[in-house]
Amino acid sequence: MAGLDFNKLKGNISKASIRIYVVGVLVVMFVVVLAGTIVALRLSFGSVVEQYDSSVKRNLQRVAYEFDSLDGRVNLSNFDAPKPDNSGIPFYKIPLEYINVMPGHVEDVKPLLGCSYAGMDAPQNRVCAGMLTNKALGAIAYVRGRFEKINDLVSPRYIDDPRTGDYFLVTLSARGTVSQFIVTFDSVKRVGDTLTPYLSPAWSLTGFRIGSSTRRAYSREPQIKGRALKLNGQGAANRYEFIFQIPAYAFADDAFQANQAQGKATIWPPKDISEARLDIKLIGNNAIGESSIILDSTLSEPDTVFSFDKMRNYLTPGEVLVFSPRNSSTEIEVRHSTVENLGAKRNFPFNLIDHLTDFLIKVIVPAKNIDALAQLPDGSSIAIRGDASSVLGGWRMAAQSIVLLSSLISIMLLVSYVILRVFVLDPLYKVRRNTLHMKERFSVVDEYRLPFHIKESQSEVGVLWRNILELHEALIAYGRSAVERSKREHKFLRAIGHEIRSPLQDLMLRHNDENDPSTRYVRRISFAVKYLYDASLGQEISDSFTFKTPQEAMNSLSGDITKENITEYLINATESAIAGIKYVGSDKALYVMVDADMLESVLTAIINNANDFRVPDTEIIVDGYLERGSAVVTIKNIGPHIANDPIEEIFEYGVSVRDGAGEDEHLGQGLYMAKTFVSRLSGSLTARNLGDGVCFEIRLPCVS
Repeated sequence: MAGLDFNKLKGNISKASIRIYVVGVLVVMFVVVLAGTIVALRLSFGSVVEQYDSSVKRNLQRVAYEFDSLDGRVNLSNFDAPKPDNSGIPFYKIPLEYINVMPGHVEDVKPLLGCSYAGMDAPQNRVCAGMLTNKALGAIAYVRGRFEKINDLVSPRYIDDPRTGDYFLVTLSARGTVSQFIVTFDSVKRVGDTLTPYLSPAWSLTGFRIGSSTRRAYSREPQIKGRALKLNGQGAANRYEFIFQIPAYAFADDAFQANQAQGKATIWPPKDISEARLDIKLIGNNAIGESSIILDSTLSEPDTVFSFDKMRNYLTPGEVLVFSPRNSSTEIEVRHSTVENLGAKRNFPFNLIDHLTDFLIKVIVPAKNIDALAQLPDGSSIAIRGDASSVLGGWRMAAQSIVLLSSLISIMLLVSYVILRVFVLDPLYKVRRNTLHMKERFSVVDEYRLPFHIKESQSEVGVLWRNILELHEALIAYGRSAVERSKREHKFLRAIGHEIRSPLQDLMLRHNDENDPSTRYVRRISFAVKYLYDASLGQEISDSFTFKTPQEAMNSLSGDITKENITEYLINATESAIAGIKYVGSDKALYVMVDADMLESVLTAIINNANDFRVPDTEIIVDGYLERGSAVVTIKNIGPHIANDPIEEIFEYGVSVRDGAGEDEHLGQGLYMAKTFVSRLSGSLTARNLGDGVCFEIRLPCVS
């Protein structure tokens, strides 16, 4: 990108590497936790939701099957029926053509659970009241139920009073009229063996209408018919089933109009049938004439035994069962009972945790709404709706645990970052800034103020900072002593140089003959002392001195350039104090533009090096010739090869390959000086290994 300095960016990243590593590791851990949570929830949810979808369909089939039964049709036909109250239970529309109420044992008394209300205090007692959808039977109400009584039913002594035995007291309230009836029990006599085991005791029911407010005037009601059976079987020895019919005179006109072939059609059963109430009480009399209420319909449960609300048992917490009646926009919803009471079971802060985890689950897990629909034969529909992530209780609890664990880990990572930031990263940053500020501030005269104050505690950072301060103070003390030592050495070297230069000048006056070999050595000594002495003078700045190193002195030396015959120098080399030097070149003059002292120093340094490494009693071969406009000088010796790799390393300052080379012996200065001087004379100096030795080659521009 334009304007972005990648080198600077790389440098900044390297400076903050520890901070980047720490934060990066924490971020990676957080991402791993977050990604792992999402993957775990989605993978587990994907497999579970398939099973849940099939389970919902099975439950919906069960519910549809239940409501496709007689009890289901009865309940659905009266979905808008009111609840029982103190006046009794409501009338239901019963979708049947005929009910057998005559005494007999051909068939059992079938229960009508879709309209039966159980007693609140005695749930084993049940009672149902309704009218058939068959209008041909007229305004007849059917009462169906059961009760428990320890002894057999007692028939009345009609000559005295119908109430001398066990009886039903029935009160029918409809359209502002109230009718009361007494229904008594008459034992049915069997022909033959009365102990036939498969035939249970039976009673026929006889009805009387109460005709006065004193309830003492009775008239036989011929339309009241019915039967009662005592159940046989384990656990049902004292249980009785009954069914009977009674007239509902308040709806007689509606029945008459509905059965007319012509005229205005009347809906049957009437719409207000559910507003009618039936209060039925079973009065039991014992042997001494004391009566007690065995069955009381005014103390009934609010819902029928088989009802739409009871279908919540097929639901999972979080699901909703919806019933849509035919030709109606009304929807009846039923939820699982635990969902309705869930808020009361969880207290703060657990309910808050539940809400937070549920919110995170809905964010992480994709919504999977279930809406299974089934049609009933009468045109009504039922549906089970729910969000799988909320409905699946077991998975939801596991998902909440995973989310809660991930949240705790994330909080721990955040706390870890805060701790690392406060106790590690920030202190290290301050140490780094202070250390950089102290960089190169080692002089006793340097005054500085640190950017940050760091408390020297016993922690790792405090100990590190204390050691850095102590090291800095030690370096300042060492610098102070080094400056003092340098001053003394400087004065001492100046004194030595002064004492050497005085007699050296006298030697130069005595040895001024160019043909005298000693003259070359004296001149070389004078040249070396001159440039090294000048470099050692230095310049005093404050309490410290700046000096030129030997390398700087050699590199800064310009020399006095003159035209010299290099052949003459090579021939004179054979006359030096070193024995065994042989010149094999031509006597023809080769002129080069050089400083005579520099050239003498270069040849002397290379010949001395060849003498140090040659095999004893072997010669040093010196040659000079003209090649492509350059004067070439080669100096060969028989001896060990140069082991340095690359071989040019021997020309670096301080590199020495002599045996026993130590700090105070060979400085590796000779070849470095030769290389430097040749380079300043616009030439080149190279070395190469031969078959039996080493050859140094000097190339200088040749002039005519």
